[in-house]
Formats: sequence, structure tokens, C-alpha cells
Amino acid sequence: MVSVRGQDSATVKQEHFDHFMQAISTDAVFDPVALVDAMAARRLDATTVALRYVPEAARCLGERWLADQISFVDVTVCTERLHGVVRRVDELLDDPSKVLGPSALILVAEAEQHTLGAFVLALHLRAAGFSAVARIAPVASELTQVMASNRFDLALVSLGCTAALGSGAGLVRTLRLLSRGDLCIFVGGAIPVSDERLLAETGADRALRDVSALLAEYGACVAARELDRSARKAVSLRRKSVAKGDGVEA
Repeated sequence: MVSVRGQDSATVKQEHFDHFMQAISTDAVFDPVALVDAMAARRLDATTVALRYVPEAARCLGERWLADQISFVDVTVCTERLHGVVRRVDELLDDPSKVLGPSALILVAEAEQHTLGAFVLALHLRAAGFSAVARIAPVASELTQVMASNRFDLALVSLGCTAALGSGAGLVRTLRLLSRGDLCIFVGGAIPVSDERLLAETGADRALRDVSALLAEYGACVAARELDRSARKAVSLRRKSVAKGDGVEA
């Protein structure tokens, strides 16, 4: 997913991280509410836990699996527990009165195996005052329903591998159709291709690799769309004038 590194000034402290990893790795019944509360007792707010400790834990799990220190089952169980922590923090951040920024739709393309990052990104945007909705590999009917019941200012399509390019391009086309072109569409993620190829093959407006650039890129996208809309309106008016015999089309 789009990188969120460096977006929170809090440092992941080893003693707190060890406690966090032990909690998600326990054989006992896991309770995400209790873990978030335990981290709060260590003076770590819920947002910091979700935006710093969850991604670091996911990275650590991947490294341990590659080093053959834990099994795939262990990774699966712990990752699901990380999802539980994210869902708990999402509940705590669910306050419509704090939504001051744009509304974002986050989509993970088909063939993408890692979905935790999309929900962490959604939390990051909500913490910044955005309204954010995340969907994993939605089919056309689901995406149609989401678009019909919400108004989005921008969409972010996450691609983690080249196998997801076709699905990503399909999502962009569907978004264009459903929004009638009135939506800034970003594409990004860990996919190992250049931004130029990413834009050429998906038809998105902007390539985004780091969420810190989102606001600036969104502003530029909106400005470009306004200019394009004004230009098309001017052409339309000129053609109508010519059709009425009021002038000559250049």
C-alpha cells in the first residue's frame, strides 16, 4: 500500500514493541480492546498503536517468516489479530464531527495478498481529518453500491504486484464511469513498476507512493480538473455560438 512511514513523529520503542508482539503471538484468547488499553497504559495513544506499531509488527512477522522462525499459520493468526487492533482503533476514531477534509475511497486490486496496509492507510487519513472507506477487490456491483451511497472526492487504488495491474486498470475504468469523470484517482503501492508505466496502464490521474504527498497531489489534481472542465465548457459554448450563427469556429 502507499507508504505511511515518517507520518507520525512517535518512535517505536523496543520495550513497548516487545510487549505488543508478545500480545499478538500469545496462545491465549486474544482481545484487541485489552491490548489497545494496555498500550494506552504505556502512554501510547490508539492512533500511534495503529500507525506505528501495527505496520512495524507486520514487517517483523514477514521477516520472521522469511527467516523460518515462525510458520505461515503463525503469520496468518497474528495478522488477523493486527486487523483486530486496527478495527478497534477505527471504532475509537469514528467521530463524524472531526471529518474536515476530503472523502477518500481506498481500493485494493484483485490478486493483492496484503490488505492490512489499506486499513492502516484509511486510519491514517481519518486521523488527518479525512473521511475514508476501504474495500478489498470489489466486484462491479459492490463498487456501484458504494459509489451510489457515498460522495467521494478522491480514490486510491492499491497495487502490490504486477499481476494486479489488469484488475487495477479495471477499477480505474469503473470509477471513471460511475463518477462521470468527476473524481481524482490515484494509484500506487509496492508494485515494482515505474510511475509512468503505472499511469499509462491504469489511466489514473496521479501515481502516489507516499501518503505525505497526498494533500499536495490532490490539490494539483483538483486544479488540473478545473482547468480541463473550464476548457471543455469554453469549447462547448463556442460550438453552440457557431451553430446559432453568432460566430466562426476557430
